[in-house]
Amino acid sequence: MEDILFDTFVVFSPSINYIFQILKFKNTKSSKGFSKFLCLIIMLTHTLRIFFWFTKKYKFTLLIQSIFIIVIQFYLIYLCIKYKEKEIKYKQIPNDNNYNDSVTINIKKDSSEIKNIINIKLMRKMDNAMGYYKIYFVIVFLLSIFNLSLKDNYLYSNAIAYGSIFLEMICSLVQIVEVYLTKTQKNISKIMVLSWLIGNMLKAYYNIYNKCPIQLIIGAYIQVFLNIVLISELIYYYLIDMLLINNEKISIKQDNPNKVVIEGNSDGIVDISEIIN
Repeated sequence: MEDILFDTFVVFSPSINYIFQILKFKNTKSSKGFSKFLCLIIMLTHTLRIFFWFTKKYKFTLLIQSIFIIVIQFYLIYLCIKYKEKEIKYKQIPNDNNYNDSVTINIKKDSSEIKNIINIKLMRKMDNAMGYYKIYFVIVFLLSIFNLSLKDNYLYSNAIAYGSIFLEMICSLVQIVEVYLTKTQKNISKIMVLSWLIGNMLKAYYNIYNKCPIQLIIGAYIQVFLNIVLISELIYYYLIDMLLINNEKISIKQDNPNKVVIEGNSDGIVDISEIIN
């Protein structure tokens, strides 16, 4: 009975964060800051894991877990498109018959216009959930062909296993790089990152306990390490933010002793002389 409960927890626990994200979309009617591309990467990660299962036949619970996560990602992409923050206004592609009759042509301007037109066409395709679904199913179709003919091949089995690890690493590295570039910890939920760490630690334990393939164990430990790096980044930039806020308060008091900082005030500063007068 305990094993059944633990297996059920393993299947659904990785998707708890995504369920909260779904509720957030529906409550805010916005998908600001959410990456559809990362959803696609997560789908491909677990698809590779499914194909790896057919070559190694490891714990069936992990197969169900991957299938469930893929279904959740499908729905997230749909909601992300539905609740996008604002409609993208596309520029109309110029259709001037006299365009070729120009005497002089600015090559740089023309090349930039061509790039804009290409980007607009790509955005039109990727601004629809079907664009992501088509990419996913094309990759799945190609992988299915390889899997039918190479599933007993040692190199192929390892390739899809480590490919899954690599794609999962990308998802974590994107978050780490984003925090480093923006120099802020405000754009990422600390609870979500902490849940990732706990989940990956449990996943590492579960994989070892059930004697899963070494590739899955390595992948889990890599994720734990990357989660620790991300949490360290968040703590570092949080401390910097607190230090900057304290320095600003001190400088305000030194510049004008009559002004004090009041927490919760919209301006943050109140002139004492004005209150006295």
